[in-house]
Formats: sequence, C-alpha cells, structure tokens
Amino acid sequence: MLLIAPVTAITMDGERRVIVDAGIAVDGTRIAAVGKATELAARYPLAHRLDGKGMVALPGLIDAHAHGDQSLLRGTTDNLHWVPFLRDWIDPWLGQRSTDDLLAAYRLSLLEMVRAGTTTFLSPNVDPTDDLEALSGVIAQSGLRAVLCRWIEPGGDVDGAVEAVTECDGAAGGLVQAWFGLMVPRQEGDRYDPPFYREVADAARYMGVGVAYHFCSEIEDAAYYQDTFGMRPAVWAEEHGTLGPNVVLINGCWFNDEEIEIVAATGTSVVYSPVATAKMATGVTPVGALLTAGVNVALGTDGGANNNSHDMIAEMKAGCLLQNVTQRRAGALTAEQALELATIGGARAIGRSHDLGSLEVGKRADVVLVDLDRAHSSPVVDPVSNLVYAANGSNVHTVLVNGRVVLRDGVATTVDEEAILSTARAAAARITGRITPRHQPRWPII
Repeated sequence: MLLIAPVTAITMDGERRVIVDAGIAVDGTRIAAVGKATELAARYPLAHRLDGKGMVALPGLIDAHAHGDQSLLRGTTDNLHWVPFLRDWIDPWLGQRSTDDLLAAYRLSLLEMVRAGTTTFLSPNVDPTDDLEALSGVIAQSGLRAVLCRWIEPGGDVDGAVEAVTECDGAAGGLVQAWFGLMVPRQEGDRYDPPFYREVADAARYMGVGVAYHFCSEIEDAAYYQDTFGMRPAVWAEEHGTLGPNVVLINGCWFNDEEIEIVAATGTSVVYSPVATAKMATGVTPVGALLTAGVNVALGTDGGANNNSHDMIAEMKAGCLLQNVTQRRAGALTAEQALELATIGGARAIGRSHDLGSLEVGKRADVVLVDLDRAHSSPVVDPVSNLVYAANGSNVHTVLVNGRVVLRDGVATTVDEEAILSTARAAAARITGRITPRHQPRWPII
C-alpha cells in the first residue's frame, strides 16, 4: 500500500471536490481511498509514504490528440497553413523516416509528456509502415498509456489493419489501446469510397475499439464537402456511418448548429486543439456550443511540429483564452471546464471514464503532483485557477501511472533522459536535408 499525503486533491469526482490536507491510498495499480490524510494514515499505518506536502494532486492528464512521431520536426514548420504543412513536411517525413527515427521521436515526445503531467495520449495517425511492436516497447518502457490509431485509407488493406489492431490492442502490459485512424476526404484529389468507410466503422464496432480522424478542421474542409457532396461535413459523416460513441473527431472547428446536434445525438467526441489550430490559422472549435449541446469534448496538443509543445497545462490556459477572445466574453471557457476537458473529457473520449480521469476509489492510480509553490504560481487562493492560468509543465513534480512512479522530483524514473535527448539530436541531424524544403531560419545563425 502507498499513501500519498498530505496534498490538496483536485479529485474531479462527480461532486468536483477539492480536498485540502488530503491523502490518496494506492493499492497496486488502483486507488484504494481518497480522503483526509490523518484518517487514511490511521487506516493504513503500515503504508509506504510518498510525501506530497505543499503539492496539488490531480488525475493524470489525457492528451487526446498527440502526434508522438513529429517531435523531431519541432521549429521547422512555423508560419505554414495546413496544405503546405502536410504536403511539404509531414508527407515527406512519413515517407523517408526510418524505424530508428520514429522511435527517437516518440521517446522524446513521451519524455516531454510525462514531465508535463500527461499520463495518456492518443496518436491518431500511426502509419502502416510503423513497427507497432517496437513502438509498444518504447511505450512500455516509458510507463505511459497510449491509444495508437493505425492509419487506414481507401484502397488500403483493411484486413491487414484489422490484424494489426487486434495484435497491438492490449500491448505493453495493457498500456496500449489500438484503434483505427481513418482517412476521410478533405480536399480535391482525395479518394472517395463509401463502402470503405462503413467497413472500417463496422469493424471497429465489432472489435470494441475506436476510430479517430481529423474532421472539419479547416474552413476549406467545410467548403469541400458542400461543393463536392452537397452537404455539410457532419451530415456526410452520419450518412457514411462514421460517427458514434467510439469515434473521436479531431478539431471540428467549422461545425454549424445542425452539425453540433448531429454530433451530440450520435454520442461522438470532439478534441479541441487550441494552440495548433490558432498557430496554423485554421479555425477555433466551438467548445461552448458543443458542451451546451451535450457533446463530450477532450483536449489535445496536436504535435511537436505544429504546436511545438506537448504541455497540456499550457494547453488548458490557451484553450480558455482562445474561447474568450473569439466569443468576446471573459469566462467563455473557465479554468474548471478546461481541466474537465483535460481529464474526464479525455477519459470519456477514449472509452476509459470507468477507470481514468478522476481520483476516485477503484480507478487506476494515475496521479500527478504539481508544485504550485513557485514565484509564477503562488500564492494559491484557488488551486484550479493557479493550475490552469499560472502554472505550466515545469510545475509537475511527481507522476504515477498504474501506481508506478514514472517521474519523481521532475526527473523521469523509467528512462535515461540524456540518452533520449542525445538520440533525438542525432536523429534530427540525420533527417536534415532529407525533408524538403529544408528549413531556413529567418535570422542568420553564425
């Protein structure tokens, strides 16, 4: 038995209790009790103690849109809209990288995630050429949870994708979930194959897994569907069977009111990625309208290439500010709502609300301790406000996943940080010049 105490526990339970002088008892991989520290100390006198004095405890953050393979491109794709971003950088990267490059990128992303309090992430486009066994091994070593969405497009091998998802689901000792990453048409020239979309959706439902895909992220998406199919994107998705409780739509920046009702009625989740969509000037997810309609909304960072960061704490603040300025109303998205998106919203999106997303008895012991006693994040009058508006990933002190300490005092315990950074630098040097066009800094570096 492990007792984490004393902490201020932001439980994210049904009552949204914030418990001061709290303790969290962990029995193996699950939470055994949450309550006052003195009561739990008396109940579990022989428990090993993890000192949380001065810390805020929260459930592990869930990054529901994280391209873990793009960290080696950080700083090379600034000031690009989505078409040149994909055409000139991402597609060449996918076509020219080696397995070593892929794993170096993921190791770097995972290290960044855990240091900022992310315990679970969804990677929506795992390429068919990627070595899923090797990738699962990297995830197992990191100790984080992953939802790996195996990419499948019209004309692709559906049977092969089904086999890959079947073999990968539950890998890394259960840390890996395997889903389908679906390609749907988004622009002129994309292949259109109605039976294919239903085949993948039916396979996912039969297998009990999910489907994730980028959808209505850019205004060009909405115009393309209207011009090509004579209908709005969500209407198209409903007609082609690609919505439902096991489906995650990424971004959804340009849904109208009718589409929001469709998304709500089908139980489909939407991921809000504020920094990446703002940086690429593609649009803003209508979070307020989605939440009002009853849609489950999660939060995601997107990737190291177009966000330049996997800091979910920073993402929460950006998410609030972007909603406020676009709605021209302070509090359009509150700190409390942002934290819901990053925890229980993410857990619902990946079908894990029964065991992730809050600090409650019986749930998995994914716990993050955040030190707010810093110059930039104190004094603490309201811990939720300070967490979202004043803190960032550097405030994260300790992280547990499945009851295992994977970060202690800001240092990863399961991997060699310097080796990861060194390998990433070498991999980035290898790909320099192979990805076209080669990035040129605007200011001279001499």
